[in-house]
Amino acid sequence: MIERPGEETAHNSRAVHHMIENPGIGSIRNLLTLTQPSGKEVAFKVGSIIKAQVIDINDKGDAVLRLAAAGDKGNLQGTVIRAYSEVPLTRGQNIFLEILGGKSNITMRFIGTSDGASETVRQNVPVKILDMLAQLSTTRAGNADFQELFNMLKSLPQGIKTAIPEFNSLEQLLLDIKQLDGKLLKAFVETSGIAFETRLKIAMLGDPGSVFQNLVALQTEGDLKALLLRLRSLLKDRNVLNSLKQTGHNISEVSGMVEKFIKNIELFQLTSKFNDMFYTFLPVLWDDLKDGEFLFRKNREQGKESYTCDINLDLESLGKLSISVTILDKSFFITFYTERHEVNELIKSQKHVLEGRFASQGMPLKAINFNHKKSIPFGQANDQGVDVTI
Repeated sequence: MIERPGEETAHNSRAVHHMIENPGIGSIRNLLTLTQPSGKEVAFKVGSIIKAQVIDINDKGDAVLRLAAAGDKGNLQGTVIRAYSEVPLTRGQNIFLEILGGKSNITMRFIGTSDGASETVRQNVPVKILDMLAQLSTTRAGNADFQELFNMLKSLPQGIKTAIPEFNSLEQLLLDIKQLDGKLLKAFVETSGIAFETRLKIAMLGDPGSVFQNLVALQTEGDLKALLLRLRSLLKDRNVLNSLKQTGHNISEVSGMVEKFIKNIELFQLTSKFNDMFYTFLPVLWDDLKDGEFLFRKNREQGKESYTCDINLDLESLGKLSISVTILDKSFFITFYTERHEVNELIKSQKHVLEGRFASQGMPLKAINFNHKKSIPFGQANDQGVDVTI
């Protein structure tokens, strides 16, 4: 079995948890249910996207699939599984499946094929994006991973940080919850690396005489992906490697850490593209935080535009909760979702504090809603951020 400590997997005792809400086939049954693994016991990370080839299928919907990419680092590749399919499949097809989870049997959602015959492809989701997501969907980093990165950076001698200032800049980009405020949060979201390529294109589109200054300005702002890419390049330099070796650091561990967070950013970039929203992580150094993320999206209904930010938190003390903030007609609407009833009541009891803070800033807060959810999935926008009916 492949399962890392602290990582949610699709297993008999695990609950359903969507990481990515995929567009596509909502109007028909599109599920596959794992009935029997063959050869080795299989454990998937819930929310991951896997690629498989259809080896055999009968009229009753019983399918034999060979995994093309699945599990941590793809080490279930070649594993044969049996599943009951509600989707018409044909032998030889290469298909993409999202792991939903399940108690008695693992459930998977069919989201597309490589042959361009699926509903997903007709909705202009490129197969290459699905393929890359299949490779990257196990690389998501949680708060424990960011703490590990911070500890590694702190352990580097000051001489190394002076010689390689990227290490120092990277350390400064990790936020401490005690220092967190609106300005720092805004700065992090803008420099989290998710929009790096877009910002790079904008810098290149300016006046030809100012392109260089634009690129230098982008570099000095401390974009997280830009820093990691420079570090990856520097870690191939012989002088840098020798300096790190002298400090007693394991070069492969440092390089592996940098590569891990580059892939983590690429996962969020692809998921943003996949769901037509801006989706980023929250690497706050906060002992109580297990995981955190932001999802920004633009909505349009009945000729009016609104903007919603979903903040998802997984806290040791409170469990999972989601805060959905929508701006409509320059007014704010907020909905809290919690997994635990007592947390819902606790937040309700502090409603007046939130109302007071909005009032002190002259920001019109029209409604605060409170809802309970059995499960709060990460990577998925709330179906309805708020009830804006007043």
